[in-house]
Amino acid sequence: MASSKNRPCALGERERELWYYFKYIAGVDEAGRGALAGPVYSGAVILPPFSSIPVNDSKLLTPREREELFEIIKKESLCWSFGYATVEEIEKFGILQATFLAMKRAVEGLEIKPEYLLIDGNIPIPDIDIPQETVVKGDRRCLSIASASIVAKVLRDKYMKELDKEYPEYGFGKHKGYATKEHREKIKDLGTLVIHRKGFKLL
Repeated sequence: MASSKNRPCALGERERELWYYFKYIAGVDEAGRGALAGPVYSGAVILPPFSSIPVNDSKLLTPREREELFEIIKKESLCWSFGYATVEEIEKFGILQATFLAMKRAVEGLEIKPEYLLIDGNIPIPDIDIPQETVVKGDRRCLSIASASIVAKVLRDKYMKELDKEYPEYGFGKHKGYATKEHREKIKDLGTLVIHRKGFKLL
């Protein structure tokens, strides 16, 4: 696997405690919440109890490292899943509720029903019948959340690369829909597309 200057994510004390009581703990995280274009994705991963999979927060990894770790996650996890909410759903429900929708879809897509959820952030997923706990900066504290962040990021990036083929002049393959200077300039020059989220400001 490609080398990294970042140390592997340490297994959090809370996660170790939970594994004594629950076998199926799912980590849940999102990717694309702050983008100007494209869907918001969520990953959900159940790792074997006391796993030592060498993951880290997806934002601290290179694209190659994320892709290599994604392959490891697929092999070593008990199960994994993803979900997403479309731009239309983001416009209809707002980004927070659309993120919850993506997370709920990811959890419901797991082949094994989790006994407990660890959610990145500080707001629990509404309307879900599984005990859950939020973890601020969970993608740097819990292996399952870090794994979920990699799943969400890799699959969303893959989708944005497909959009790049359809709209090559916008550079989605580079910025993945985020608010980079290049992306904002392209919007000013070329206008918005149906895959752009409405309401953002080009400041």
